[in-house]
Amino acid sequence: MKYNTWINVALIIAAIGVSGCTETDPDKKVTVISGATLFDGTGAEAIQNSMVVIRGGEIDCVGKDGDCSVPLGAEVINAEGKYITPGLVDAHMHFFQTGFFDSRPDAMDITNEYPFAEVAAYQKQNPQRYYNSYLCSGITAVYDVGGMSWSIDLQEAAENNPKSPHVAAAGPLITPVPGAPFDLPSDKVLVTLDSEEAGVKTVQYLSALGSTGIKFWTFDEDSDEYMKRVKATADEIRRQGNQMISHATTLDQAKAALRNGTKLLVHSVQNTEVDDEFIKLAKENGTYYNPTLIVSAGYMLAFRAAADIAPIPVTDPNGCVDSKTMELITSASQFQNHPRLSGNMKNRLQSFNPETDMTREMLLTNLRKVYEAGIPIVVGTDAGNPGTLHGISIYDEMEYMQQAGIPAKDLIVMATKNGAESMRRGDDFGTLESGKLANLILLEENPADDISNMRSLTHVMIKGKLMDVGEVQTE
Repeated sequence: MKYNTWINVALIIAAIGVSGCTETDPDKKVTVISGATLFDGTGAEAIQNSMVVIRGGEIDCVGKDGDCSVPLGAEVINAEGKYITPGLVDAHMHFFQTGFFDSRPDAMDITNEYPFAEVAAYQKQNPQRYYNSYLCSGITAVYDVGGMSWSIDLQEAAENNPKSPHVAAAGPLITPVPGAPFDLPSDKVLVTLDSEEAGVKTVQYLSALGSTGIKFWTFDEDSDEYMKRVKATADEIRRQGNQMISHATTLDQAKAALRNGTKLLVHSVQNTEVDDEFIKLAKENGTYYNPTLIVSAGYMLAFRAAADIAPIPVTDPNGCVDSKTMELITSASQFQNHPRLSGNMKNRLQSFNPETDMTREMLLTNLRKVYEAGIPIVVGTDAGNPGTLHGISIYDEMEYMQQAGIPAKDLIVMATKNGAESMRRGDDFGTLESGKLANLILLEENPADDISNMRSLTHVMIKGKLMDVGEVQTE
């Protein structure tokens, strides 16, 4: 494989002059990666000619070559000329969604061809293909910020799976909207907040299941009665030791969310520039801001594919996207005569330019303002929505964040440390420090020069296991 040409593995099985050698614990495999330029995820200066010692799935030592002792029997990997960062974190995705309209009949109903109940059952039963797609893309942790209740169970299952990213999950979302086409009689994505009691019981139930976060899907901020229900629900979130997540796309909605203690604000404020009150509230809460710059354009790409205008563009040299997803999106044109795709709709789709229309200036402006105000920002794709594919979408998202004016070196922190903190796992991973889990990626090009160099990924390490990304989907 081309990815292995630079790796030089040497087993040190005797005292052959390696300085600082110590005995290896026979119960804990030790791997040493040396020689790379390392970004530890904290924002500190890069470590040239670095050394990382991994023992039993955890980082034992990080420093310059020679700062860490090399145990006898360690597997030593020469990564000279390469780059290391912590594993990436997609802080906004959805396991119940496929990347096409079969999981979003509210956007385009294709349930005759793909019954939603069957799609939902398949999603529950087959998360591994997405685990592979994320690891293949260098993503070692994901935050499912809204889905069916079974998504909460993935947290423990993924933790015990040696070939899975870490998972945090919120479960069903709380909303003023009554019902949804993607709810099932036996499980829901959306819970209607029609009383204070409904909100309190939902929080109690999801918290008892082990949810990491309770998400509100939009706000009826002009209704005093509805906002009383939100407050009662938010108060219960705090009592349960959980955290509030909010989908809010207008300034008034976002401020209503922040006044109630939101810790993760997903989606940009889109209708106007954020103001001083917004910034003050976000700072007081310690809120993380997730801009999701391109997910709306993903819908346009998926509609264009369905209308047989152009296929969904997929840049995937490592084969990270699973075969079922590729089959689904490459057959999209079968729906070109769907009633959703009216003449006016097709005209709009024809005028959409994937080169220039993937995001809007207001989203970029607000991202810059939030960044300049010092509010912590995470990278989250909203993957699973039509046109936003699991795994590989993180590269486009980071590149548009860089286009907004975020320096690449800061994007590394946003895509690692900040993401881990937003999913309440900052003590476990997100930075390369002694005592944390060994989640990292190896790159051919310097990501601090240009965040697009994250695409030069060759290897991913999850929980101490190093994998060639070109082989993740085939292992």
